[in-house]
Amino acid sequence: MKVRGLLIGVILALVAVYVLFFMKVADHKGGLEIEVDKYLESKIKLTAVNLESLSREVLSYAGEGQGLPESLDALRRFHPTAGSLPDAWGRKIRYERLSDDGFRLRSAGPDGVFETDDDIVKDF
Repeated sequence: MKVRGLLIGVILALVAVYVLFFMKVADHKGGLEIEVDKYLESKIKLTAVNLESLSREVLSYAGEGQGLPESLDALRRFHPTAGSLPDAWGRKIRYERLSDDGFRLRSAGPDGVFETDDDIVKDF
């Protein structure tokens, strides 16, 4: 009987430590909030990688003597899979030709709305 009571006490102590750690750690954020923040950070990093990959396709197209495409649709005619990379939220990436040798790629970011503060933007 004493062993059972001791075992229950240890389990309750472990549960208390677990709850305290995940409810009070990291600037008063709970464990779930911490994990959500990490997940968002990973999506932002993945989108940045997709923007870099898409920029290589655009630059490859330009290097073939075509110049920068007017749109990603023009790029897809010569590279069928190019330009089909979505951002980490599964949305289309916006391409904007800035000049004869410069362009911008933009993801709408977590909120899904272009031209807001959370957009992920890369100029090339």
